[in-house]
Amino acid sequence: MELLRRSLPADYTVFHNVHWSRDYRNVPVFGEADFIIVNRSGQALVIEQKAGFLTETSEGLTKRYKGQDKNVVQQIHRTLDGIRDKFRFQNSDLAIPLDYLLYCPDHRLKDINAAGLDVSRVVDASRAAKLPEVVASLLKPGQPSAFGDRVRRFFEQSFKLTLDVHAYTAASERALARYSGGLADMVSCLEMSPLRLRLRGTPGCGKTAVAARFFDDAVAAGKRPLLVCFSRPLAERLKGKLGPGGRVTTWHGLVADFLRARGQVINFSKLKTEPLFWQQLQDRILEENIAGEWLFDTLIVDEGQDFEAPWFDTLRLFAKEQADILWLEDPDQNLRSSEPVLLQEGFIGYRTRVNYRSPVNIARFLQKTLPFEFEIACDLPGLRVGVTPYSDAQEQPALVSHLITELMKKGFAHSDITVLSLRGLNSATLNLQGVENYTLSRFTGSYDPLGNQIFETGQIRFDSAQRFKGQQSPAVILTDVDPDESRLEASLRAIFSAATRATVALDMLVRADNPACRRFLA
Repeated sequence: MELLRRSLPADYTVFHNVHWSRDYRNVPVFGEADFIIVNRSGQALVIEQKAGFLTETSEGLTKRYKGQDKNVVQQIHRTLDGIRDKFRFQNSDLAIPLDYLLYCPDHRLKDINAAGLDVSRVVDASRAAKLPEVVASLLKPGQPSAFGDRVRRFFEQSFKLTLDVHAYTAASERALARYSGGLADMVSCLEMSPLRLRLRGTPGCGKTAVAARFFDDAVAAGKRPLLVCFSRPLAERLKGKLGPGGRVTTWHGLVADFLRARGQVINFSKLKTEPLFWQQLQDRILEENIAGEWLFDTLIVDEGQDFEAPWFDTLRLFAKEQADILWLEDPDQNLRSSEPVLLQEGFIGYRTRVNYRSPVNIARFLQKTLPFEFEIACDLPGLRVGVTPYSDAQEQPALVSHLITELMKKGFAHSDITVLSLRGLNSATLNLQGVENYTLSRFTGSYDPLGNQIFETGQIRFDSAQRFKGQQSPAVILTDVDPDESRLEASLRAIFSAATRATVALDMLVRADNPACRRFLA
């Protein structure tokens, strides 16, 4: 892109990663153009870039994606048709003059004619440096016109997106459910008795879907499963989703519920004043005989990276000797900096780095700015990635209010937007000040006498990155991005975990004078 911008005169406007969407027979169809060059008259040249190895076949030029060969010519025509249809729909059936160019800088075509493309519209490795010259030969500067301004506005995506947002969100949810289900299928096909599996997976690979499927399969087989999470919001969401026949809880919830069932009184008012509150409760469990309804046939641990080694030793007391055990974790989301739990011998391991949740633009942004490896497996383009610097933390409420308003103008509803803080809720800037023009739905940090969380009601959900793990939201606004240099790796893990919650749009508010934030502002 920089080559084009440096080499082409001001008569041309260069657009990069232009996303389009349209409805075809009531089904949302999405696509992406790598580069689009627009001249002053409004004529456009779509450049399809294919990096890496290509295959020349009797059917034409192909590129391999996720184990399947995709025809390059067909992809180009789909992109052109999608842009034409979208422009016509938004501009009273006006036609946009489009041309195309295939740019494959890493591949030297042996037989350009066999590729199924016009020779003049292919730039391969043999003449990659001449790309600007070829562009200028295909697309003349043109004359300034109102139509040219309209075309540029179209590609700047300043047009109204309201009709697309909810179709996009629905498509994202369907795609995630469909693709991540493959991991659950793999686990269900394992032949091991009793099963002992440690599954490590990147955000968006479907770990929680695996936990839910394993739970349901156990119930269907007449077993009683115990599913234990670290995060209470995740456990509550799973509890509402899964049927009866087992138990879904958090580690802390299991401890409290078991002791109460034994007639013991727990004074939750001491939770904030006694650092060893939970350790003392755990010690009381070891004095009890665990039997009957508290013994389970299947043990599932989600968010295992946040568990402490002694917790697993105690959890094993709630599982029968031959119980199946499924341990799910992601070291890249270890936000508590816990030491890895060493499971007993007999466990097999499985590692997946495939992220089905994060759309292409968000995933590429994270790969560029953060040191965590994962494979992009979501084909949807995403609608927004924004980074807004702030000099003083007190600027954030107004900035968040503005971002919420912008998202709602694009068609996002209140319920589509989640604001997350990288700080704990007690010290988060927004928790202390609120947000201009909008009310926040948030955990107050207090509990009722039974240990239930007390929430304030509001229009926009607000939570911490830690508490929102395992969940997702169409639009995420990440605040308090001010990494601590003394614990930079842990800070970046928190950013990674929070940013991968977004399925459509991501905005980040970053501290402008923090050197660790330069990676996001570059």
